[in-house]
Amino acid sequence: MRRARRRRPRSRLLLIVAALASIIVGYYAGQYWQRRPLEGLSVQVFDQGRPITYPEQFGIGFDNRHWRLFLAVDTRQPACRELLRHFALVVNRLAAWPKVQAKLRLTLLAYDRPGSDAIAAFTGGVNWVDVVTADAGSLDAVTQQLDIQPHGTIWCSEGTAGGVLVAPKHRAWARIPMEPAAVMARNIAGVVGFVE
Repeated sequence: MRRARRRRPRSRLLLIVAALASIIVGYYAGQYWQRRPLEGLSVQVFDQGRPITYPEQFGIGFDNRHWRLFLAVDTRQPACRELLRHFALVVNRLAAWPKVQAKLRLTLLAYDRPGSDAIAAFTGGVNWVDVVTADAGSLDAVTQQLDIQPHGTIWCSEGTAGGVLVAPKHRAWARIPMEPAAVMARNIAGVVGFVE
């Protein structure tokens, strides 16, 4: 019976070095590939993210698990109801990125201060929307930080319906313009993937 030939220590060392080199090259290539998609997105990305402070009365300052897409709305306006339907399509398109879909909350800063019945009627009970009501000064403080102030009596129009994407650590990372649902979903998933 033939005895198996053992490799020399030098050839073993070369194999180990080659294996480590391939792991390192693969890691850096993956990092490059993962961060590359921002170039093709139609978003305005904020360098290093901008810190955002939520007033205590918002009740969302403790949430460090969810990404939030902030919008300023008036829940009585038909255009804002239509906007919510559009975001339902965006969330549906995010099914291609289930981890992102599970972490995203549409956070509506409601200037009309709706009660719980009005909020339930507006949202239709969907679980991916938070309607934040507060006095106008508190809402203004956040919309100014996010640069999404409402324009007089024009609510949820195509020019004002874009939102700002904020990470779980309360840093604004990108302005997401109003576009077709599939494009918005790809933009959101691209930014979340880049930051995480």
